[in-house]
Amino acid sequence: MTQSTTARAGRFHTGRLSGGLPQALEAWRVTTDDADVAARVAGLLGGEPQPNEATGGAGLAYEVLTSRESVRVLLDGPDAVTAHMVLWGSRGILHECDGVEFLSPKEKKGQPCGCPPLFEDRKLAARDGRGPTPSVDITFQIAAAPELGLFHFMTGSWKMAAQLSDLTDALERVAGPAVCDLTIELVVYTTKAGRDVCYRKPVVTVLGSPDTVAPEPPPTAEPAPTPAPPAPRRKARPTSEPTTPSALQSSHSVKVDAVLLRRAAQVLGTGDHQETVIAALSEIVAGRQQTAELARLRDQVGRIAAITEQALQAEVPR
Repeated sequence: MTQSTTARAGRFHTGRLSGGLPQALEAWRVTTDDADVAARVAGLLGGEPQPNEATGGAGLAYEVLTSRESVRVLLDGPDAVTAHMVLWGSRGILHECDGVEFLSPKEKKGQPCGCPPLFEDRKLAARDGRGPTPSVDITFQIAAAPELGLFHFMTGSWKMAAQLSDLTDALERVAGPAVCDLTIELVVYTTKAGRDVCYRKPVVTVLGSPDTVAPEPPPTAEPAPTPAPPAPRRKARPTSEPTTPSALQSSHSVKVDAVLLRRAAQVLGTGDHQETVIAALSEIVAGRQQTAELARLRDQVGRIAAITEQALQAEVPR
């Protein structure tokens, strides 16, 4: 495929220069020479138009640091993706090919380039400075505002280069303009040595034709909060009939010894008075020491059984 020469509205970037050092970004950065385009991009994708100082004035005039890590775009078929392999030298391009044949210089165009057939071997050659690296150029429109014109994204990502065949096949199947998501995807993994590594890579996901896919993803509804399951009740021992049934029937109020309940709660590890009085008569008492302490409290006061009985009866539906 050949590089498109169509005039473009701007470029998308996954990083920028900050203080002379490369900086990876978590959201898309867009540059353009058109102030109106910069303002529209900011309105669509977030951020504010500002002078592009990252290139010292050598690049496009404006930049927008958007708030979007994924943008829905339109790619016009497989020809929207161009790719070649380039090896640069001090005086310019030393080697340019498509992985099989030379693309330049003219006297070598069409001849075998000599690059290794296996992708991993190409990466090793490039790492050692003996071979070219990928140069991928994707041309697209912002799906929500195609009237802004063509943007492009250029990358040397080996991950992207390895997936180009699948991408162009998917674009071919759509048979026309395709709605895609252009995403800066976060990758997190742990190496064999136990080191945690994270980085971001560009990904293009083909969704379908404009007739079947919305130009913007539908808003994500906030999930309804899941109600907390009711706290399990502890099974209480059967108790004797209440000693004061007439008082219980006339009122649900129960006179509670608050000091006793606080001391019992400390022993039982319970969180409220109702849980404490129920747990006091439960068979589930963790440990002999707690059982002995509970028995001592009962002996000292002698009323906890009655309090518990009345509290349980008060909760029975009438």
